[in-house]
Amino acid sequence: MKILLFLLLLIAPLTKSAAAGVRLLSEFNAHLDQAASVLKAQADLEAQRSNLLAQEALKGWEVFGSVSGGYQRSPFAREPFGHFFDPMARIGVRYPLLGSAERRQRAVEDAATQVRIEGIRLDWSKRLAALFIEENYAAYWSAQKMLALTDAYTRLRNDGVDRLLLKRQEAGLLFKSDYFEFLSAFDRAERTHIEFSNNKSQALMRLAHLTNSVVLPFEAVKPPLAEIQKTVTQDIDQPDLRILQAQIDNLQNIREIESWQGIDSDVSMTAFGGPAIPHPSPPGDGMQWGYGGAVGLNFRMPLEIISYRKNEQSRLNSQLISLRADYTRRDQELQHEFHALLNSYQQLVQQIKFQRTRLDAARELIRESGLRLRVMDGDVIEKYFKAINAYYRVAIENVEAESEHWKLHIRLRQFLAVAENQGRDHYPETDVVMLLEPLHLASDFLGNKDAKLVPVKAAKPAEPVYPEIVSSQFAVYVWNFEQLINRTDFWGKKQSNAINRVLISLNAQEISAASANPARLAGFIRDARQRKKKVELLLGDPDWILPQFRAHLLNHIRALKQFEFDGLHLDIEPDQLESALTGERRLTEMLETIRQVMAISPWPVGVSIHPRYLQQESSHGVCVPCKLKEFGVKEIAVMYYSMNIQAIVSTLQSVMQQYPALVFSLAQSLERELGPENSYAHKPRRIFSDAMQQLQDQLQRSNFGGLIIQSWQDWENYLYENSL
Repeated sequence: MKILLFLLLLIAPLTKSAAAGVRLLSEFNAHLDQAASVLKAQADLEAQRSNLLAQEALKGWEVFGSVSGGYQRSPFAREPFGHFFDPMARIGVRYPLLGSAERRQRAVEDAATQVRIEGIRLDWSKRLAALFIEENYAAYWSAQKMLALTDAYTRLRNDGVDRLLLKRQEAGLLFKSDYFEFLSAFDRAERTHIEFSNNKSQALMRLAHLTNSVVLPFEAVKPPLAEIQKTVTQDIDQPDLRILQAQIDNLQNIREIESWQGIDSDVSMTAFGGPAIPHPSPPGDGMQWGYGGAVGLNFRMPLEIISYRKNEQSRLNSQLISLRADYTRRDQELQHEFHALLNSYQQLVQQIKFQRTRLDAARELIRESGLRLRVMDGDVIEKYFKAINAYYRVAIENVEAESEHWKLHIRLRQFLAVAENQGRDHYPETDVVMLLEPLHLASDFLGNKDAKLVPVKAAKPAEPVYPEIVSSQFAVYVWNFEQLINRTDFWGKKQSNAINRVLISLNAQEISAASANPARLAGFIRDARQRKKKVELLLGDPDWILPQFRAHLLNHIRALKQFEFDGLHLDIEPDQLESALTGERRLTEMLETIRQVMAISPWPVGVSIHPRYLQQESSHGVCVPCKLKEFGVKEIAVMYYSMNIQAIVSTLQSVMQQYPALVFSLAQSLERELGPENSYAHKPRRIFSDAMQQLQDQLQRSNFGGLIIQSWQDWENYLYENSL
């Protein structure tokens, strides 16, 4: 292990500048069996299993025997003094009865109980190892997040903020005490940067130790956390309680089945052979040999058998009372520890709400101070710096609260068997992009050292621009194709530069018109090809799931076979279907529709689905990705509309790793009809841009198909409303 840690420390500086890849918590849990505590518990369990087999082998029939020899005196002996040599051999089998059988059975029951106890310890060691890994993963995640905040904050000094403050102090516009206070804030941040870096390195080394593997720096993603109710009714699940219960059950069983204590007995069958007695043999002749057999019922007991049995029963009863008292005492202790921890946990949940309110207030203070800085003179710039300092402190405290909340969640799961959460994250984190936004804006603003000193009237008004949103392109759903195709300048618009794939929807009337007059649609596809854009057919009526309407979809596909689309995309969401069909039946009919489409489609087929259908547990026991893979579907577009980037990355990384033969794309929404927690339509351009870039970076895999925006019309409206 020392060599392992040395190699880790040697490699870490070399990889520091390299882009760290995303590693999910589930990837570390795959190494649980390599943890030292798990290996020890596994060895102890195997030892007890061997002991159980040995005790079971001692039950039942036994073989016994003896060989003896000696001298006997006989009046028929020809030897001098009337003595002769008398050898004897015996061999037999016996079967224990009564107390002997019970004693053997008790040894087996004790060994079986010990196997049960070691099994409990093995399960607990695996569970505890997983929680220890998660706790260190959480420590790594929080250190990583606080380092990002600290880097963004200390970058202000590199941008020349300290020189700007020095000039104002030398000009008499800033108190020297305030100047040193601002500098000390940067020094404090650099000191905490070292602390956070050490915490991150220690968490990395502990992860390497716990998994017994080399762990290089990576990007951590917080997994969704299951909800823990305020009033928990589940029983506390702890190994010491289960071990005590196993011992209690064993003693109760012994007390019930043993009724012959102290009375040992067995039945035996013996064969023997030796010289016949007496054997008057002639001189010079050998001994006359004989043999025989016997069946016997043997028993033995102490003279004070009644006293022995009475005291043995008393001993068992006292042991049982002692174990039950230990169980009650330990259960009360655990209940007290758990509820004290649960109270702290609920207080921390409220603390996070308070911290997020403070965070919103600090963010708004920066925004307001920035606006005042542009139009007012005096000490406004000092107030702006104070607002930045306050925001940084509050943001760090917010991350610390979220980290402590996660760790308390882990500690509570040491007491409770909380089900894994595959869907909603009940305790979402504050997204790092949103946390960093005020500091990035401050850096951009203060990067222009003269921005504050130029009066507002002298500054030229900014013209609307359409900068590139992300470094790579994405696809877009188009539901208003009839309006789009009539634009002669469509491909010349800057908005189109960010698009590499359009999924165009056609209704029944448009399909009929295109079939009758294919030139216009074929020309659009040809123009797109010349600009290296892909055009796919998008069909999205949920009624086509139903058998009575399925033929309409198939007829539409047949009518458009003449066009050279790059693919066919189905957006037939079963949850939007107005039908009396059950959830499982809807899924079954949807899959049947897709299967029939695959049979006649001349183009590769993709499907848009809700993220819940990625998991068999949340899709009525149907493995939707398995079925789509079986049908030969090319792409699955996951319509995961959420601001929680880490939850999205965690979900997509998991399914991409589970189904490497399928291509997964991610759909994000700009629809104003959705709430601010589901659509970026309510967010400024910078947040949208950073979020899309972050998703592109973290989801880079060979089977990631890119981002899809919902929809083109919302995309245009968003760019128009957020042009500055």
